[in-house]
Amino acid sequence: MNGPIHQPQFDRRSRTQKEIKRLIAERNNVLSQYYNLANRLDYHDSDNNDLLQEVLQEFCQDMIDYIATGHFEIYSRIEDGSERRHEIIDLSEQIFYKIIDTTHIAIKFNDLYDSANAFNKNILKDFSRQLSKLGETLATRIELEDRFINTLLSPKSVQVDINY
Repeated sequence: MNGPIHQPQFDRRSRTQKEIKRLIAERNNVLSQYYNLANRLDYHDSDNNDLLQEVLQEFCQDMIDYIATGHFEIYSRIEDGSERRHEIIDLSEQIFYKIIDTTHIAIKFNDLYDSANAFNKNILKDFSRQLSKLGETLATRIELEDRFINTLLSPKSVQVDINY
């Protein structure tokens, strides 16, 4: 048999639910770290950047892991064109590129602040503004993700018949 192996619908749904739970757990972890990082700014001693750098690097790594989980687990069927449910396809046409935009902003933040060699007082001058922009971006991403997740989990998602 040379054709693709089709998983039973129950297996696909079960896997999707596990992927969504993982994504939400990673997202909650990132949000917790974000708030911890934002609170550190209020009490940060600018002469001692070591602790801030450590917290920031952990945050950046976890944020990238969370974003990767979304793309490689949740959005992969959209990206590779294998999604067949009408509601998912229609919604992805509305929001998928907005999710991609949030990914680019998060990666830029990571590239700027998750660099041990470049971490100094100068890089922190614009940190508060950049962190605020990232917070807005994460909020947008979460809103879009929730729409996508709710549609994925909807029992009325109808598959497109691709067998002619």
